[in-house]
Amino acid sequence: MTAPIIEGFSLSHAQVLDGDETFVEALQTVANADEWDIYGVNNGSLEPNTDSYDNEGDDAVLSTWEWLNYAEVAVQAGYMSFPLISNITGEPVSSGTIAGGATAYAIDMWTERTMNVARRPMILQMPAKTAQGAVAKLVLGLYSVSFAPITFDGPAYKDGLKINYGGKALMSAFDETGAPFPDGIKRVARTLAIIEA
Repeated sequence: MTAPIIEGFSLSHAQVLDGDETFVEALQTVANADEWDIYGVNNGSLEPNTDSYDNEGDDAVLSTWEWLNYAEVAVQAGYMSFPLISNITGEPVSSGTIAGGATAYAIDMWTERTMNVARRPMILQMPAKTAQGAVAKLVLGLYSVSFAPITFDGPAYKDGLKINYGGKALMSAFDETGAPFPDGIKRVARTLAIIEA
């Protein structure tokens, strides 16, 4: 089988993983979707942070060393998912009945516990197609994302409230399920091209 040439489009789906399933399993099941999906993605980016060193001598650059520090992840959504925030931060969601019989849900934000949370794997998915026009999905699986505190944009007139999930995808010696890589080489991400039958 020849490896495909893939054209990706804009980010359409983002999901934080629980660490129990592989990237492919997460794409095939919707069992945890309500608790782990970043629902209503309207903007996202993955930007590598790189650096270099020039080894100089005899008034010339003799060699250059290049490396990746981490990849900056930013996803903005139009919906606030209480279960996802709870799963990222560890803060519980509480609920109760208030006057008139309405149910109120609450979660504490920006507590001492939420400033340094456990790393989690994550997937970013884009609609795609091959060079021959076959429909596909382009998926970037991030092995270990260190999440920053959640932030907001707005609320703004006719724009509403946007929630920002961000963090750094770091080098990892372990895959998305926590198993060590057999070759011992650390990595940040895995790219999957899933071509529909």
